[in-house]
Amino acid sequence: MVKSKQTCKKSTGGTAPRIALSLPASTGAVTAPGELNVREPSEHNEFCLICRDGSVGEDCLFLCSTCPRVMCSNCMNIPPASAHVVQADDVTFVCISCHVGMERHGRASQSPYFGFYRKGQPLLPSFLQIRATLEVSLHSQLSSAPTLMLHLVLVDHDITGGCFELASEFLRPYFPSGGFEFRSIAFDIGNASKIDEYRLQATAIIQSLMSSNWARVVVAITNHTDNEHGDPFIGYEGNKKSYVLACVHSVLDVLLSPWHPLIHGAAESYLWLFSCGALINNVTSFSGLQQAVIDHRITATIGFNAVRFQPSFATHLLLAFAELVIIERLPIHIVFPDMLGQSYKLGRHTDVFLLMPDNSGSLAITKFAWTHSQLRPWGQYLPVQCPQCGWSNAWCSVNMHKDYIFECKNGQCRKKILLPGKRPGSCWISVVLRPMPSVPDEDED
Repeated sequence: MVKSKQTCKKSTGGTAPRIALSLPASTGAVTAPGELNVREPSEHNEFCLICRDGSVGEDCLFLCSTCPRVMCSNCMNIPPASAHVVQADDVTFVCISCHVGMERHGRASQSPYFGFYRKGQPLLPSFLQIRATLEVSLHSQLSSAPTLMLHLVLVDHDITGGCFELASEFLRPYFPSGGFEFRSIAFDIGNASKIDEYRLQATAIIQSLMSSNWARVVVAITNHTDNEHGDPFIGYEGNKKSYVLACVHSVLDVLLSPWHPLIHGAAESYLWLFSCGALINNVTSFSGLQQAVIDHRITATIGFNAVRFQPSFATHLLLAFAELVIIERLPIHIVFPDMLGQSYKLGRHTDVFLLMPDNSGSLAITKFAWTHSQLRPWGQYLPVQCPQCGWSNAWCSVNMHKDYIFECKNGQCRKKILLPGKRPGSCWISVVLRPMPSVPDEDED
């Protein structure tokens, strides 16, 4: 007898009866209090552009006069005779990033880097020597702009060891002066009274958070989705411990609307959807998601299409997002390929989708698929075994009339799979998708 066992399920799919949400009379944004005790964030970074560290004791951080970046005295070889002169009130400091940027954009000719200037003239007798190697891009910052992370979790959904909480712990040391908050909220919105309870809970949390001026708001929603229709689970309709679900647009309206004062007040907002791929693979649910992203004015939304998606597999992608987008302040659509480069194993599990609305109200959708010359040529999986003879690990690439195909290694089979190959190695490819037309939900009939 073949041995078998059962273990706890980690994927985020399933089935449940679908209901129409009975929305309260008002699902609008929570009204902000009349007077806010807003903590003004520091205009400059907290950590050195060169070594990515702070300064204590005799070391200090020099603030660039033209950008938010800073450089520490430990990373610059300031002559001892000039140590006090460089801190005079009439001296300005320009970081190495701004110096290089002015040269690249033609605003200054190629010249040595002096760093400190008085009335536009170099202060030091010779160029300023940088002692260390630059560890980040010249376009990067080490930002500590106030950041809020909200995790909305389906009631009774186990998130032990979740990647979103891990990302929050990664970010926390970058905010030594405060300005970082992580909140996890379990939601159960299976009927109208539960929706009211959720809104009241959100209102209380918002009131406690409005004392800070949040520059970035990152929201994650972790729940199950229906395996066939892609509808998100919303909790329990009554006391019976049996999940129900609803159409995606209604669910996101209920979940996100209370947080609008924070989301719309931030310069950047991000939504991570940790749920199974039916949400994206189903045409109706994906269309509803696209409309919700536009309606709620989210800067960027990230989703996955694995049929049995496991959120823990996205850990490296989320940590790369935290470092490159939140800390280094690089645009997400520019650095997304770099984020994926740190997450190549995620590509063997799922494709990744990036949805970004523009000022005209349209939506840019990009699908990122992992490719491998032997396992997934051009982003298309090869079968684990040959469907004709049953051999496993059976495929080899063959050049036929200058076209690459894959055929079975079994000399008596030689079944051909007409998929184009790719150069050796692996990478991610991006595919720009056309937004889907709005599809009416069944609830609206």
